[in-house]
Amino acid sequence: MKNMKSIIKSHNSQITKKANQVPSTKGCNCRVKETCPLRGKCMTSALVYKASVTSNTESKSYIGLSGGTFKQRFNNHTKSFKHDKYEKETELSKYVWQLKRKGSNHSIHWEILKESNTHRRDSGQCNPCIEEKPETLRAKGPNTLNNKTELISKCRHGRKPPSRTKKK
Repeated sequence: MKNMKSIIKSHNSQITKKANQVPSTKGCNCRVKETCPLRGKCMTSALVYKASVTSNTESKSYIGLSGGTFKQRFNNHTKSFKHDKYEKETELSKYVWQLKRKGSNHSIHWEILKESNTHRRDSGQCNPCIEEKPETLRAKGPNTLNNKTELISKCRHGRKPPSRTKKK
C-alpha cells in the first residue's frame, strides 16, 4: 500500500503536467495559405498576440489574447473593421476606424507573442489572461493602443471559479 507522501507526490505531478502542457499548433485552415494572418499558424489556440498597425504617418501596436483559436479572434477583429456598428469593440477597431475616416492607407501585421493553455488557476483566471498583462506592460508607451483598464480586468473566459470535485 502506498504511503501518503507518494500519493500526494503522484497527484501533484499529474496536476502540474496538465497545467504546463502547451497546446500544439494545429496549423492553418485558410483557403489561400499565402493570406494566412499568422503565416500558417492561425489555428493555434490559447495565445497572446500582437497586432502592429502601420499607416502613412505612424505605427501603433495592440496586445490581445485568444482563449479559442486565433482564427476565431481574427475573424471577430475583421468583423469590427468592416461594420461600423462594431467599431467600439476594441481599441484596435477604434483606431482602424479613425484611420479609415482620415482616408489613410494602413496594414496590420499579426504575430504570436506567447502560447499557453487554457488551464484555470486557483485565482479564477486562465493562463492567457494572466500572461497578457505582462506583455501589455512591456509594450506600454505612446504607440500602444491598449488602455490601462485592461490591466485590471477580470478573466472573460468564464466567470465561474475552478471546480473542486472530491473523489469518493
